[in-house]
Amino acid sequence: MKENRKSKHYGNVKPKNYRAIYEEKFYNILFLLRYPLMTVIFFTTLGVLMLMIINNRSDGQSVLNYFFHTVITFSTVGYTEGYGTENLNINRFFSTLFIMISIPLVYIYGLVTTVNVFLNSNIREIFRYWRMYKAMDELKGHYIICRFNGITRELMKNLKKRGIKYVLIEPDPKLEEEIKNFGVDFYVIDEPHKRSVLLGVGIERAKGVISAFEENTQDLSVIVTARLIRPDRDKFSIFATATTEGAAEKMKLLGANEVIVPDVAVGRRMSSFVLHPPSPTLSGFLEKIAYGERTDIDIIEVKIDQQTDIIGKKLKDIKMRQETGATVVAIIRANGKMKIAPSGETEIKLGDSLIILGHPKALRRAEEFFKDHHKEIIEEGEKVS
Repeated sequence: MKENRKSKHYGNVKPKNYRAIYEEKFYNILFLLRYPLMTVIFFTTLGVLMLMIINNRSDGQSVLNYFFHTVITFSTVGYTEGYGTENLNINRFFSTLFIMISIPLVYIYGLVTTVNVFLNSNIREIFRYWRMYKAMDELKGHYIICRFNGITRELMKNLKKRGIKYVLIEPDPKLEEEIKNFGVDFYVIDEPHKRSVLLGVGIERAKGVISAFEENTQDLSVIVTARLIRPDRDKFSIFATATTEGAAEKMKLLGANEVIVPDVAVGRRMSSFVLHPPSPTLSGFLEKIAYGERTDIDIIEVKIDQQTDIIGKKLKDIKMRQETGATVVAIIRANGKMKIAPSGETEIKLGDSLIILGHPKALRRAEEFFKDHHKEIIEEGEKVS
């Protein structure tokens, strides 16, 4: 009985297998060596068989001597007669003919063909691509970045500092050399709006897509295709850039989680230096935290939902700071009101958003801390059921 396989919601599109493309190229190079290899095998076998027939010997030691005699004959590394004194003249006559025939066909033809294949096939570059795409197939929880430009350069620098993996998709092959010189670990030269390409770079295992094209139409195509494959906004994020705020709104409607208008973002950052005189250092410090430029300190948000067992408890009672080393610097209530620098007596309520500051390692411990409290109540629910 055949199983009814459900087609995926985005259609029966096969992922583009970049590793397989370069595996095929590698096999094609090896295929070019088939004739030299077949020639070597044929003449080696012929030489051994003829010496066995001429000398009427098939014992192991004699066959080994004939094999050695044959190999050193067409390899030209030296010469010794691998047979006894019986039938000496006919042995030497055969060896002379064998040398005259095998040297041009086996040594010269085989050597020239092999060297030509390796010099003209660019096998080292093919192996580099194959190794890169093999490692790319194992990525999980990475980001997919579309377009190589000034914006994504800065983005990739910060992601690399944090040890966050990413795959770059660049449609312009002219930029490949620049991409390699920049030090991008994983990249493909292809069109990012195609489903097969996004599937090929592991969008089903990725955490999000970042699109930063100069034209809104290209960003829109990427957003629509990515959201078609990964419709859950909570589990898969899409970030993009737009030239206008109107275009940004359209992108959000089509599935982007957040859209940045570069002109607006730069204006706001410049204003932060103006609005916090006389201490641009403080403004710069806060900006660097917000933009993730510092690697020794970061900030996260933890939302308190009904599946958390810390609702109604005070901050001092949950002992989050003692266990993780991170600090709750603010609480945003469900009604939008913000409580800055909450004391240990502050009660945690349903719908709160905890703003937590600390070292990245401490923040990871804080995330695990809240997950543990989230998990306990789920397990209790399972026990009841």
